[in-house]
Amino acid sequence: MKIDRTIEILEALASGCSPQTGELIENDSVLNERDVIRALEKAISELERINRSTENQPQKTELNISTEEIDKTIKLFQSVEYNPTYSRLTHFFLKSKEFEFPILNSNELYGKYFGYYTKQDLQKFFKHYLIENGYSLHGKVKKERKPQPWKDIDFFQKDKFNNLTEKAIEQLKNKINEIGILKTEDLSEYIVNARVRHFRAYESWSDKEKELLEKAMEYTNDLELLSECFQRGIGSIESCGKRLIYEKKPVANNV
Repeated sequence: MKIDRTIEILEALASGCSPQTGELIENDSVLNERDVIRALEKAISELERINRSTENQPQKTELNISTEEIDKTIKLFQSVEYNPTYSRLTHFFLKSKEFEFPILNSNELYGKYFGYYTKQDLQKFFKHYLIENGYSLHGKVKKERKPQPWKDIDFFQKDKFNNLTEKAIEQLKNKINEIGILKTEDLSEYIVNARVRHFRAYESWSDKEKELLEKAMEYTNDLELLSECFQRGIGSIESCGKRLIYEKKPVANNV
């Protein structure tokens, strides 16, 4: 059995699914025990390391694909009752496979990241994304997802503006550095690699950091600039920012 297939099976088990059918495994299964899951994740990490070494492929750190694009694509797959598995999402954005549903092949996002990211990069990215957002690796909803009305906020989709001075940007960066990092132990390989590019990747948002972001958004909606200042990925900035706006709609409307 090839390493790629072995990893797929272990990842399905680690996410509580049958590798063959994608169905969720009963809650009382031994596969849902914490130590078993951690052992599977460690085995997956080691096999991926071996696989990279064998293939001798360079590894990217973090991909900047917006949550809006991913959610739109997942809904597109669901509209034709086609599970948005990590493999299918990878094929979709790389245009490495023609789907049986014409609506997928004709979408504007189909093949958008061809030539930008490798198959291995996108597969890892979408595996993590699906798990973090309540899906199994086979694209099925694992738990009831809470409504996220803030996703409709279009603040970052409006014409880009930036009224922050160079001095203000430097002050903002210094304040972010003063917050520090709390999540430093038992980090997955994915998080370690992500922090090569964005030092605060996958760190919980503190009240102080949210306050700084909310203030910064009064002067700019430039995601790339905010990502540089807050040392986080664009997706994290966008998600947190939209939620802050939604929670204070009367204030946000005056920004």
